[in-house]
Amino acid sequence: MEAAAVEIESLEAAAERRFDQVFANAEAAGEPEAALKSEEFTRWLAARRDTDAAWGRWSLVMSPGRPA
Repeated sequence: MEAAAVEIESLEAAAERRFDQVFANAEAAGEPEAALKSEEFTRWLAARRDTDAAWGRWSLVMSPGRPA
């Protein structure tokens, strides 16, 4: 379960790097707000939700006293 969370987190990091590039390009064009309407932004936010969910599942499994 931890390995899955780490893998999902790495996918989030890749999505963030792609968004960072889109943001840098939009900022250079004088329209940084345009990056917030990009598909890369949407994908990054979705990846963040996936990461949060994966680590949430991991924390439930690792919680002391969890029912068997």
